[in-house]
Amino acid sequence: MIGAGWGRTGTTSLAAALDRLGAGPVLQMQETWPHPELAELWVRHLDGERIDWPAELRGWNATADWPGCWQWQEFAALWPQAPVILSVRDPDEWYESVLASIHLWTTPGTDFGPPPVIELLARLWEVDFGGWDRVAADRAGTIDRFRWHNQSVRENCPPDRLIEWTVADGWGPIAGALGVPVPDESFPHLNRRPS
Repeated sequence: MIGAGWGRTGTTSLAAALDRLGAGPVLQMQETWPHPELAELWVRHLDGERIDWPAELRGWNATADWPGCWQWQEFAALWPQAPVILSVRDPDEWYESVLASIHLWTTPGTDFGPPPVIELLARLWEVDFGGWDRVAADRAGTIDRFRWHNQSVRENCPPDRLIEWTVADGWGPIAGALGVPVPDESFPHLNRRPS
């Protein structure tokens, strides 16, 4: 399954659900800490290097979150049978979550991981928001970028491949897209920020 949704849209819960449904392992941003070579791979890609994604991502069966969502269209072309899942949430709630989590953890000058991960996160702020400072300074612009990304996925993904999903939707849409039974257990709700 190809994750097209940005972080803080339930992607950690989505990754756990995909693992549980047999569609893992799932590549998401959290995996770059123990695998900094993945962060380095995306930095090289952002610097213009052509990446052989099938070779480099061998062993990963799905994506969710950044950095994979940047390549969702390319991945959809490379893996034409894979469903594309757009994880979404209320834009204002998404913004507050980003501000209270990722934005705090990645303050410039903070040692929050291996150098390739720090570089990748710095590039994330630049690619999607025009810089780290703009996220806090431009709420409306940041939310507009979130909305723009989601709409772009809706417009560019073939409808028969796209699953638009929220954490509240639980197992059903994911299991249905994968053609597997819904587990008889609660859906994982992970990585909630403190209230």
